[in-house]
Amino acid sequence: MHAMPRVGIGPAAVGPLRAILRSLDSESLVRQVACDLRGTPAGRISGRGCRTGVVGDVIRRSLELVRSWLLDGQGPDDDLLSELYETAREAARQGVGAEAVIRACCGTARAVRGSLVEAVPPEGGTYLLPHLDVPWAFLDVALTTVTRAFADQRDLPSAGGNSRAATLFARVCARAATTIEDLDRAERLGFDLAGPHGPFVAAIDGGSAAAHAGLAARIRSAGALAYAEGHRVAGLTRPDFDWTGFLADRTLILAAEPVTGDGALAEAVGTMHDLVTLAARAGRRGRVRVDDYLTELMLANSPRLAEDIVRRVLGPLDTEDPSGTLSQTLRSLSAHGFNRTATAAALPAHRNTLLYRINRIERLSGLDLDRHAHRELARLAVVWENTAGAVLPARPE
Repeated sequence: MHAMPRVGIGPAAVGPLRAILRSLDSESLVRQVACDLRGTPAGRISGRGCRTGVVGDVIRRSLELVRSWLLDGQGPDDDLLSELYETAREAARQGVGAEAVIRACCGTARAVRGSLVEAVPPEGGTYLLPHLDVPWAFLDVALTTVTRAFADQRDLPSAGGNSRAATLFARVCARAATTIEDLDRAERLGFDLAGPHGPFVAAIDGGSAAAHAGLAARIRSAGALAYAEGHRVAGLTRPDFDWTGFLADRTLILAAEPVTGDGALAEAVGTMHDLVTLAARAGRRGRVRVDDYLTELMLANSPRLAEDIVRRVLGPLDTEDPSGTLSQTLRSLSAHGFNRTATAAALPAHRNTLLYRINRIERLSGLDLDRHAHRELARLAVVWENTAGAVLPARPE
């Protein structure tokens, strides 16, 4: 057991402390810390592999340990630390660098400490202040645990290469000035940093994180810069890079762009993350291109506008018709090009029933579904709802 910094946890402190810790939205904190740690571009559309799952696991485990330490007044025992150890080893197996895992632990500690500081009332609450040392005490323990876990995984040849590739890719995307360390990383990887380069994002349908780490290693062996991040592989290739052998795997989804200037690289990579997500949802395999999902990608690049369209069109329908019949009817109309005969057959519904629903839809939404512009607005709402995966409530006036 690890002794907590000596503070008195009396009844006056325990109650407020429990209330503060219970009020923490764990998943929100995980997303916040993961976002702060992210050094490479990511897509806006949620999907498997869009975030580094193992780093999220490290953040969750760290949060549990800090929370428990604060409440119990004692550091984690060996059983709890073994969970952090195994999570760190899994990160090493997936090719995540030790520095990334340590940064995740540090980010969690800072986030929890920040929540405690914000919760201290200005007129008092000094009994909580000594507990602010606990997150830093946790870091001492976490550093030892993570270092040991990665030392036990040193026999994995792909881990070091993946970490170097991830660091170098992040620096190129950030348009950082090339350093001696960058040149050394590129030389170790056998990658020509001078360019020109084209970005790519790839995923194996149903593939594990380990399978993606292996894919990244194979792509690096072919002379590209590639790193695995959970269930995705991203990187840079020369213009003449040959994807033929990789595309022979019928489970591969690939988005690859021609030479892209450094200024547009981050945006291009984020778009390709979204493109691969959309293709995976649709069951597409092989090489996919922006033109295949142009509407979805345009909406993803303007998420606030897209959400406003959903609220404008579908919000009133779902508010007035909780059964979802009207919104489902509008989706079917959109899917069938607003052909009423085809829509009635697909629902199925009698033609008069369909006309009644259309009248209600138009009255509630203010749309005229005989007008092309209003049909297009409805179609965009349906597309974005399907893309984002959630119905947004009507915005209050």
